[in-house]
Amino acid sequence: MTDGLWLVLLWLACVTVSVTLVLLAVARNRRTVQRKKAALQASFDALSFDTPAGRVHGDALTVAKIAYQPGNEVPHYAARGAAHWDAFWYAVGPGPSYFLAICMVDTHAREAPPQWVVRPIDEARMHAALAGDALAERLAFGGAIKA
Repeated sequence: MTDGLWLVLLWLACVTVSVTLVLLAVARNRRTVQRKKAALQASFDALSFDTPAGRVHGDALTVAKIAYQPGNEVPHYAARGAAHWDAFWYAVGPGPSYFLAICMVDTHAREAPPQWVVRPIDEARMHAALAGDALAERLAFGGAIKA
């Protein structure tokens, strides 16, 4: 074989290995993010909420919207992301009852669970929080959305 052919084969091998490594890194990152999102959802599902129908867990509520701390983008779970971020979970329970669950996460504390503060809110506050988000309003109030 000529030297040119060897160079082409070597280049193709390097490209193949590089692409494979990038794809493996992307897949690993995706699995990590999915695992952490599932853990965050499980943490919310374990919370207790007092509703007119009695005490229920988070898995019995409908999360209408998750809003991240103003000024921050969607948080990254990587070590180089923000050290701390808050997320505001707006949820609807039986009754109907409305809640704001504030999730505080410290991304640098490896296995630290998220901290939650749960506040009941009234219907007017829920409307104000969801204003302009048609999907969240439908999830919270059904098909009849007040103008």
